[in-house]
Amino acid sequence: MSDDSEAGGDRAAGAVGAGGAVSARGRATRARLLAGARAEILEGGGTLEVAAVARRTGVSAGLLYRYYAGKDGLVAAVVDDFYDGYDSEVFNTRLDDSLSWPEREHARLGREIDFLCDAPLGRMIIGRRLREPAAAQTDAERLARQVDIAARSIAKAQREGELGGSFSPRLAAAATLGAFRELMAEALSGDGDPPRAELLEAMWRVGSSLLLHSPARDSSSSR
Repeated sequence: MSDDSEAGGDRAAGAVGAGGAVSARGRATRARLLAGARAEILEGGGTLEVAAVARRTGVSAGLLYRYYAGKDGLVAAVVDDFYDGYDSEVFNTRLDDSLSWPEREHARLGREIDFLCDAPLGRMIIGRRLREPAAAQTDAERLARQVDIAARSIAKAQREGELGGSFSPRLAAAATLGAFRELMAEALSGDGDPPRAELLEAMWRVGSSLLLHSPARDSSSSR
């Protein structure tokens, strides 16, 4: 079956129904295009061409534009898919409630470093090798969501008395995540396996100095 007949068949079968639902065939086509785009980015060193994705997946460029609104939409979908896995593995995973907040955060940080070092797209997206404008915009939007999640966690720990309340949860979240992203961007810029234990130790020192350290208490005790 040709690409054009596939597109026509989708329309005839109701790829998008009256309620906006995508057919099973449409979902499969989206997934195939997404996988093809991911492979092209990895093999192409951080760039993507619509024609190459179309050849790899065996569909027409017109069908690709129908599902992803062009190159930018496809790049954004790849980045979003990466972050969906990232958030699921790191931010939305419930850790042992018997641990204290600092212990849970230390464990979460280790999971985060492992995920980014192991994920095929980690070097491309976090290591800033994906050289597409749409990637930068989507990356910034997803980082902002992670700041929201981290800020809520910090605020909860403050309410429960596990962290001091002298700092803004959102500013603390932005500071720690910003530092972490810069650290991982540097670590993932090379080709070798990053020193994970060293990264964990370095980031834990940065985060704990902000979140677990009380300047007011130290200054008063030094008088």
